[in-house]
Amino acid sequence: MIRLLLLFIIFIGSFVNAQKKYHFDYALLYKNESNTGKKSTSLYFINSRNNTYQMYVHEDKDSIDSIIHFIDYKGITSNSKVNINLFYKAETITNDCGSVLKFTNQYKYNSKNYTIEKYKDTLINDTTYFHYSIKSLKSLKYQKRKKIQTEHFIIDKESSDFEPFLYQPLLYNLYNDNKTLPNGKLKMSYYIDVNGKLTFKRELYKAILSDKYLTIPEECDYTKTLK
Repeated sequence: MIRLLLLFIIFIGSFVNAQKKYHFDYALLYKNESNTGKKSTSLYFINSRNNTYQMYVHEDKDSIDSIIHFIDYKGITSNSKVNINLFYKAETITNDCGSVLKFTNQYKYNSKNYTIEKYKDTLINDTTYFHYSIKSLKSLKYQKRKKIQTEHFIIDKESSDFEPFLYQPLLYNLYNDNKTLPNGKLKMSYYIDVNGKLTFKRELYKAILSDKYLTIPEECDYTKTLK
């Protein structure tokens, strides 16, 4: 459940005790388009050197507030709401325990049904990129029935200081199982259904340097207790 501003905005120069603190050094803005023609954007805050956590931000329906979805794959998730202007001005977003939940990785054991596959490099506008995908190991009949799609990743070769952007739990699990994905910014990802039809695409529009923090109270730091 989203907690309405039971989070505090801490500006530059403030100090908070007994907090678990996460740093985000980049904001990644993606443009999305589905096969129905619907367009949207996605904004993620990441740490380019630590891909175990991320923050996804989008506007609320009233366009006054931002909805903040945070996940630390090691055991924490939170959903909060804050005024858009305050969010972008703030250096640190501090949650109270009312907006924090324990993250249980329900996809951990499902990863055995998928594999990461490498393809030949992809050429886009005279630039070559790494090309990988997540493919289901289930039968084609099963994939059709469950509407399972293959997700492709186009990865920038010139940003080897970026750890792979693991924006969903299945991808995180597969990466940690075998470390197959190379370093580099995610230039593009897209989905192909069992009939070979493109259903969705996201493409990186901007990668912006950031210096933003999010804190979690020590008493609900579930990374310490999750087995």
